[in-house]
Amino acid sequence: MQYLSVGTNQILADLHQPIRNGQIKPTGGLWATIHDPNYPNYNPWIEVLSIHPHILFYKNLHSNPFLLPASLITLNTNAKIFIIKTKNQLEFLKKYYPTNDDWIDFEKLSQDFDGIFLDLDRILQNISPEDRRKIKTFAVSTLIIFNLNCIKHYQKATVDIVPFDFEFENEFTDYQIIIDEEIKHISDSSQEFSSLIADIKKQEYTNWPISETYINQKYNLLLSCFAENYKEKYHYSEPTETLKQLLARQISRSI
Repeated sequence: MQYLSVGTNQILADLHQPIRNGQIKPTGGLWATIHDPNYPNYNPWIEVLSIHPHILFYKNLHSNPFLLPASLITLNTNAKIFIIKTKNQLEFLKKYYPTNDDWIDFEKLSQDFDGIFLDLDRILQNISPEDRRKIKTFAVSTLIIFNLNCIKHYQKATVDIVPFDFEFENEFTDYQIIIDEEIKHISDSSQEFSSLIADIKKQEYTNWPISETYINQKYNLLLSCFAENYKEKYHYSEPTETLKQLLARQISRSI
């Protein structure tokens, strides 16, 4: 089975954000939805974007919001993905990977599994109203990858959405999912990035988490120069400012 991740067409180990617990949904990881080869131009998440077009412009100020980078992901056959499609499976996670508010500790779960797949349509049956409320925040059936090593390979893709009239924002629009034939593999973390983190750690004498805003502001010039060189070396297509923010977030979680 293959999955489509919308938001980037380059999966780099250096920029992978570790999974962190949120109020309901976790942050970090790599998010994707099932890609059915029988329906090559259908994707449930793109359907959501069609109904709520304002999401297309969220943090997308430097490029065409109707032309989205994406990645078609193929997992290893031995990838450890916990599938949630029944009430019993959900209750298992809440029992053995609990949080204080009766939900799932995704950080702890990531220590034992490569990811989870939430089958939204099936799991909504026969669960409590509170659990149903939480599950619905995922919007569509979702794969969250914790560990990039479970990915066998990926292919660059583009989602080309036909611009539409915002006066009728609840009207579905047409789009095409274009997938490159070239098979790509995730490279190991670069020594340059490891050195950058080490250099910043030497200048920071705190053990508590440091915000990405602090890192971005204090090391603005260093991050900007590094981002420019990184883009050139790895042919990364995101704007420098976006890459700098991703680097700052990754560094803040590494200190």
